[in-house]
Amino acid sequence: MKVSEYIDREFLERYSKTPLLHPYVVFPAILRLMGDIEGRRVLDLGCGYGDLSVLMAERGALVTGIDISEKWMEMCRKEHGHIEKLGFRTADGSNLGDIDGRSFDWGVMNMVLLNVPTEEKVRRIFGEISRVLRDDGHLIFTDLNPICLMIPETSAENQTHLPGFSYFKDGSEYRSKALLTDGSTIEFTDIHWTLESYTRWLENAGMYVRRIIEPQPIEGAPGILRDYRIPEHIIFLCGKLPHIP
Repeated sequence: MKVSEYIDREFLERYSKTPLLHPYVVFPAILRLMGDIEGRRVLDLGCGYGDLSVLMAERGALVTGIDISEKWMEMCRKEHGHIEKLGFRTADGSNLGDIDGRSFDWGVMNMVLLNVPTEEKVRRIFGEISRVLRDDGHLIFTDLNPICLMIPETSAENQTHLPGFSYFKDGSEYRSKALLTDGSTIEFTDIHWTLESYTRWLENAGMYVRRIIEPQPIEGAPGILRDYRIPEHIIFLCGKLPHIP
């Protein structure tokens, strides 16, 4: 399956302008869910440009941002390398073998799994996150809301199904055009995974969904989000299943 490749510097520079919904819809909801993270260890898997990593570090968390794109990590170190409690490293989320088990309080994946090309790799990512989370740790991950995915155009997103797309078919491909904070747009080639599959793969990895959140714009969001009626993102708050002797 084909997904967007985060290796082209021009593409990454454009993305670093930030999708509009991140600072006004998604990030505030994630931070509210996390609550007080002072001194907590957080793994930001697929951190991209690191803007969410920065927000968590500013709240006192000890944040490790990882991404498979070396170019992303170069940009993160250059832009955010001066921030205390924040470090970046190049790594594949499906193989975190150099990270000790049960060493993080939180795992975060913002808009990551729609860029993962195979079911096997999604399963491995969930398995690795479960391994590195403490027994009382939590995972938050986000995706496009299925409602948004089935509607051609919403407030800040535009979706186009590619040949053979079916909601029920894991691995279906689509194109997503997102509005950026400067008014420009950026287009991705993404992969769809069903909600049913997410719950099954989480269970296989020893985790479960505690809550599902469909975030709305915060007060003071740009006018284009004022008439926000269709949820464009979905947030999963997950915990680890208890060990059964």
